[in-house]
Amino acid sequence: MIIVSQDKTEIINFENVDIIDIVVDLDGTGKLPHKIYCETSSKREELGTYKSEERAKEVLQEIVEKYSSYLQVIGGPAVLQGQSDTQPNIFNIPKVYIMPEK
Repeated sequence: MIIVSQDKTEIINFENVDIIDIVVDLDGTGKLPHKIYCETSSKREELGTYKSEERAKEVLQEIVEKYSSYLQVIGGPAVLQGQSDTQPNIFNIPKVYIMPEK
């Protein structure tokens, strides 16, 4: 999976990411934005900025859902005579998550 940063200037290979975290409002007023960062073995990059910690957590959940998605083929009998039955299968499809603006 790849993640495109909010400002569309970076593409991050999710397989190289060690951690994705939220940096919360450090002054405790609730007025500073909440930033999502990813860290690899070589650097730490900002992925996006959100007005609330709740929205930042929602974005993290969206990343998890995108990463865990797959394509499933149920399988079944052949439709036409002479064809082989379709076997059940699961495919790990390419995934792209684009960080939302807000």
